[in-house]
Amino acid sequence: MSKNLRSTDTFNFSCHEGLACFKQCCKDINIFLTPYDVLRLKQCLGMDSEEFLEKHTHVLSAPGSGFPVVILKMREDNLVCPFITDYGCQVYKARPWSCRMAPVEVRGKDLYGIAFEKSRCHGLNESKQWTVQEWMENQGLFDYVEPEKLFEQIPLKIRLTGDKAFDQAIMAIIFMGCYNLDQFRRILRDNPELIGSSQADSLTDDLSLMKLAFRRLPELINEHKKLEVIKSILEKQERVHFS
Repeated sequence: MSKNLRSTDTFNFSCHEGLACFKQCCKDINIFLTPYDVLRLKQCLGMDSEEFLEKHTHVLSAPGSGFPVVILKMREDNLVCPFITDYGCQVYKARPWSCRMAPVEVRGKDLYGIAFEKSRCHGLNESKQWTVQEWMENQGLFDYVEPEKLFEQIPLKIRLTGDKAFDQAIMAIIFMGCYNLDQFRRILRDNPELIGSSQADSLTDDLSLMKLAFRRLPELINEHKKLEVIKSILEKQERVHFS
């Protein structure tokens, strides 16, 4: 394992098509997608969130909590990221958080490291030098700070009921509010009593809607009357199943 780095520590790195390892890090890996990743990717591809999730992801349940986990689906024939072309990344401007972070990995609070060996990632042998903070700024990672802080609070605030049907409804609405924004938007438009008319403006913009979901989901889930409404709504729709 490489040495630990602080945000002000430096490392050398530059990735370009002249490297023998170019695009090799985009093969046979698990890329976990944050809600903000899904939002940006589906916008970049001009897809509905439900279509993007169905075509490009696997949805799993976290052991113990049952919280939804979304992983990018690799190509079945060669396990390469579906967005890699002969010329590089098709969705580079909307690439996921983990792709932006690489080759740096998070190891703790203000604690980082280099995820790859120099023998595998030749970009680490290049002369371009960065501090960890400079790298994160360059890769647009600070755009993720507010959405991620809000998202991280959801598992801490929800309370499962112990009733299987209600708990399934809880996980389904969390999945929609966090990842399937277009379906969540339709539910709120058809059932405005869930959030109130004052929040109507938030429904038109994906990012505003996602932040609204992060803030309001614990309230919707933990208020029994609203949870009953959500359960009734979901019973009329095709359920979201986690494998």
